[in-house]
Amino acid sequence: MSDIFKRKILDLKKPITADMVLIEWEGLVAQATNMSLQYNQPINRRWTLGTNGKNTCVIYPGRPMGSLQIQRLFADKNENIFGKAGWDVCGDLANIHILLDGSSALENCNVSGGEYILRGALVSSYGLSAEAEGLTLIDNINIEFMQLDYNA
Repeated sequence: MSDIFKRKILDLKKPITADMVLIEWEGLVAQATNMSLQYNQPINRRWTLGTNGKNTCVIYPGRPMGSLQIQRLFADKNENIFGKAGWDVCGDLANIHILLDGSSALENCNVSGGEYILRGALVSSYGLSAEAEGLTLIDNINIEFMQLDYNA
């Protein structure tokens, strides 16, 4: 089937919206104003000096590592996140779950985007900022982690 311009009919899907993101950190469920997640695997290439015009390349994958940046809006009676795993380098590392489903601001938009699991997470830096015009306090948490899993 096609439209009047002979183009295939689109397969429209419901969106995953940012208001559906929940962060679960060792029992603490929090919402963030901004979140950024990266997971990298370094790649090393080794080339041979070829003979007869033939070169060989071998690719060595490195150990993956990721980072997560969270900005949280301070609100009344914020949970004490500093006592959770992942803050003390000599203590337990954290497992942080990022859930892409929940209650959306859009009516009749119940969708599930799955869940990311950050394993071996450790906080690398913490900051607090105050913004005068909007009268808001936001903390910034930078986290490094060793493994990223995804559950659909």
